[in-house]
Amino acid sequence: MTSRTRVLDCESLRNPLLGVSGLPALVAIAHESGARLVVDSTFTSMIMSPLRHGADVVVHRVTKFVNGTSDCVAGCVASSREFIGQLNHINAGPSMLLGPVLDRTRVATILKNLHSLHIRLRQLGRNALYLASGLDALGYTVHYPGLASHPPHALLARLMDPGYGWLGGNDDPRHRRRCRRQSPHDADAAPQGRLPGRQPRLFQDRVYYTGPSTSSEISAEQREAAGLHEGLIRFSVGLDEDIAETMTRIQHCLVEAEVSRTGSAHA
Repeated sequence: MTSRTRVLDCESLRNPLLGVSGLPALVAIAHESGARLVVDSTFTSMIMSPLRHGADVVVHRVTKFVNGTSDCVAGCVASSREFIGQLNHINAGPSMLLGPVLDRTRVATILKNLHSLHIRLRQLGRNALYLASGLDALGYTVHYPGLASHPPHALLARLMDPGYGWLGGNDDPRHRRRCRRQSPHDADAAPQGRLPGRQPRLFQDRVYYTGPSTSSEISAEQREAAGLHEGLIRFSVGLDEDIAETMTRIQHCLVEAEVSRTGSAHA
């Protein structure tokens, strides 16, 4: 922080290792220097309310949880009435001059989906915790704040709003091979796969090999320094009604990956 610092920017829950930002401490640091704290709360829609912890501006990628159907690109800004009024000022507001305004049909669709956000988040939380607990029990390194073993677990428990569960990722080199076999193309070319036996459909589980996809803009050395190791696989958990059956499929994938690596399987 310097005399020129005007904005301190963070994610409430950091992608993809799911570290948790200590918002009260960051608010104190920002305000002591006369800066504003801007929080990207995309991963914690309804799970955390940064404005209640003193944040000045909160942004959401509405494309993700809020809309929930993977069929639009949108975002929103939440702040004080004064700040939003400045954004929307008829002559000088960025919202008026730069054009970030959605068409009315898309707005209506997002508002319709917003009514089910609380229901979807509870189901997603239950499913994610089930898979994270299962993978943890199998001995894999799991980055998931819903697990007591995850270092930021206690911090998020203090900051989160009750009732909406927890949200996750998994780190093990054995998963990379299986991710390639799940995807219709090589993982380095098409890193997004799906669990075998399922048709591609909205709301279902997705598997990402983060290296050549969501982290491809930084070098391998930078990824390693940030903890984004070669074996890091990100699970985007869906609204599966039978999450136990999904866990069984994942276990089958892991067994097959182990067989392909060593020629033998283990429990």
